Amino acid sequence: MKLLLLPLDDRPVTYVYPQMVAQAAGIETIAPPRKLMGSLSQPADPAKLMEWLEQASTSKPDALILALDSLLYGGLIPSRRAPITLPEVLKRVDGLKAWYKRNEKKPSISCQASIMRISDNYDNTEEKEYWAKYGREIYAWSQEMHKLTKNREGDRTHLRTLEMRVPADIRQDYMDTRFRNFQALKKCLELVRDKQLERITLSLDDSGEYGLNLVEKQMLEKTAQDMNITDRISVYAGADEVLCSLIARHLTSKAGAPKIALVYSNETMGEIFSRYEGQTIARTIESHLKACGVQVTGTYNTTTAATAIDADFVFLVHLPDSRQGDHVLIQGLPNLTNIESERSAENSIRFLEACHLPVAIADVAYANGSDPILMEKMLSKPGLLKKLWGYGGWNTTGNATGSSLALAIAHWYGKKNNANVETPLQRCLFVRFADDWGYQTQVRPKLQGALPGNELAAMLAPYVLRIGKCLEFSPGSISVKQPWNRTFEIEVSLTPAEATAAAY
Repeated sequence: MKLLLLPLDDRPVTYVYPQMVAQAAGIETIAPPRKLMGSLSQPADPAKLMEWLEQASTSKPDALILALDSLLYGGLIPSRRAPITLPEVLKRVDGLKAWYKRNEKKPSISCQASIMRISDNYDNTEEKEYWAKYGREIYAWSQEMHKLTKNREGDRTHLRTLEMRVPADIRQDYMDTRFRNFQALKKCLELVRDKQLERITLSLDDSGEYGLNLVEKQMLEKTAQDMNITDRISVYAGADEVLCSLIARHLTSKAGAPKIALVYSNETMGEIFSRYEGQTIARTIESHLKACGVQVTGTYNTTTAATAIDADFVFLVHLPDSRQGDHVLIQGLPNLTNIESERSAENSIRFLEACHLPVAIADVAYANGSDPILMEKMLSKPGLLKKLWGYGGWNTTGNATGSSLALAIAHWYGKKNNANVETPLQRCLFVRFADDWGYQTQVRPKLQGALPGNELAAMLAPYVLRIGKCLEFSPGSISVKQPWNRTFEIEVSLTPAEATAAAY
């Protein structure tokens, strides 16, 4: 099998890791040269990406998996910043439609597109310049507008007060940008209706319980219902992991649904509020399982799970004891960098010791990194790592869940087809442990800013050495860097290179 991938941008989690997941399934990938992809400060050129797509598709891939934000705006960040007009965006959607009609093979195309986020902060790193001054005011204004549409929970006088805190020209620009992106998403749903797209995932990142993004979500779901395409659309919390999830969905559509036992690490069963998502952890988990097309044979907690579970593998959701933590300390918000997770970690370890099936872990006790207690317990019993088919403990619940589940499905598919996929699995686990635990949990809290690669490598070295020893895996030469020159993400590159992008 060969898949053509068009990533969201050039970050390691969006560009490199989906290709590594595909390798864990024993399948070939085609991706654009990395230099064509968008970055934090430089959008991709959608025309050049479309040109690449037309040329690369002549190699007759079995399916195309595309991040539409790249084709329409030049990437995820430009989708919020780019000054492109609505007619220009719709013209690009029509360009994809016209290309599909010209293509004699009529390839299967699955897509990701993002519902524009709204962040509760003053960080304009990924937003327009005015977010540094009015970000939280716009967030509060957006929430109040949503409340007024939902059972009249809002207050019109309060809405007017919030509105006046944001200059009129900024309010207009913000609403114009939202309207443009929303109309583009509706146009993309038409392509699904007309069967030019096989399926689409609409992703939400950085969401609260209320906000205009959730109003748009409801409207798009209603549009999909009216078009009778609800079986070919997923709408859920996430973003950076979606390409991995779409790979997994393609595999399950070809090989059938793997049987999965869902196990939570304590009796809360995931009914704990998930940071940055505006909903419970359980709701995020359920939406990702559905999106990947698996068959859930039973839902348990670690104390009620039977020893003889009917499943191809177990999906273990490692929870906090009561409240989800966050390894990132945000000014003006509670410090959640050291929450209670000891009891949940003990439950997870006991379950891993007793379980006779492969296990994939969504480590969601914290946002923005692994649970250090769970990782310490696992690394002190390295034999447990041999049971793992997946692990994710980065950024949000959706990111960790989608990437871990996709890796497990990919490995299941590879083994089902007798592919040599043990080393690709080890590479994925190594990178996730090095990033999610070694960097995000251990190194990042000590940093004041971006570092040169050699200094970063020196700080990460003791953790990387321990991970390799516990996995009984020699990764070869390793290089590390902060690809967007900030502390938020790291790239751990192994030799030989993970990416297998063809040079088109």
